[in-house]
Amino acid sequence: MPRKASISNGVSPRRRIGLAVSGGADSTALLVLMAELQNQHAFDAVVLHVDHGLRKDSAEDAQFVRDLSKDFNLPFRSIRAKIIRRPRESIEMAARRVRLDFFARMMRELSLDAIATGHHADDVAETFILRMARGAGPEGLAGLKRISHVGDITFIRPLLDLRDSELRTFLLERGIPWREDSTNSDLLIPRNKVRHVILPWLRENLDSHITEHLCKSAAILRGELTRADESPTTKPAKENCPLQGMSLTIEPTTGFTRRPPSTIGTLPAICELSRAALAGRTLSLRVWQPGDRIAPTGMGGRSRKLQDVFVTAKVPPAIRATLPVLVDANSGEVLWVPGYRIAEAATVESATAPSWRLTLRNQN
Repeated sequence: MPRKASISNGVSPRRRIGLAVSGGADSTALLVLMAELQNQHAFDAVVLHVDHGLRKDSAEDAQFVRDLSKDFNLPFRSIRAKIIRRPRESIEMAARRVRLDFFARMMRELSLDAIATGHHADDVAETFILRMARGAGPEGLAGLKRISHVGDITFIRPLLDLRDSELRTFLLERGIPWREDSTNSDLLIPRNKVRHVILPWLRENLDSHITEHLCKSAAILRGELTRADESPTTKPAKENCPLQGMSLTIEPTTGFTRRPPSTIGTLPAICELSRAALAGRTLSLRVWQPGDRIAPTGMGGRSRKLQDVFVTAKVPPAIRATLPVLVDANSGEVLWVPGYRIAEAATVESATAPSWRLTLRNQN
């Protein structure tokens, strides 16, 4: 087994994990490792493959992944995509859009908790250089994260501590083949130029451990960003929860998750709020008060009395007095009614925008 495959992030009993497998060395190693570790770590894996149909041998890649899945007794799901570019969309962007659509559908249909990808340390180093060349800030240079969110999809990356060479050695020692994508040698693709020209030059002429050092820099930036997320000037401050038997946790994440409608007051309740919108605010959790209003998402900025919301939802008057709401402690603005909606002013800007995940639960 390679030196370290970290699967503790995002995998907990008993979850269902999709494995994004193209057939290349990294994703093939992911399949083998996760197949061997799923019982030890109490999760169920299913292999997901997208045949983009952009190469003549793409159908052979799909059959290879299908056969490999069968060898390791893993369920297999795939699509043969038809890539149609939208205006001002590159072929790579169009292919990514198709993949994300497929992954989102699999998350729903298979009740997946996350999708694992085969990204490794070399990918981190390449991404660092590519983003540095584009003038990225700390968030961009921090690069690939072990856990990230794109819309309704949660991605985990168990192999980020491993080098590409380690994964290939692992497969060779097991006698397990993989597929080589011919486009990986096309130097007109910027990532390939970084991989085959720039990094080898830096390794030979500047630093023989350039990949490890770039990964370290990215990890430091991720650590600095985490500390910044937790600082009072960037993590919204939270007053002590005055409601008996309830606890509110706030953790940094990205994007948001669309959840099915819930019942007002039902716990646990979860939401994501914009980090930018909450910067500098002090949050307070208190019971509903007569006169409270919220301008919820989807109403064009129009506000509603919470009393009207409760009447519409048929919440008994005796229950209303105990219902928690999250407010700005200074202005009194209602930001979230657990089980209902969040305020338009606190909406996460996009699927990749920094956000806070709030979880309100009973302590008992």
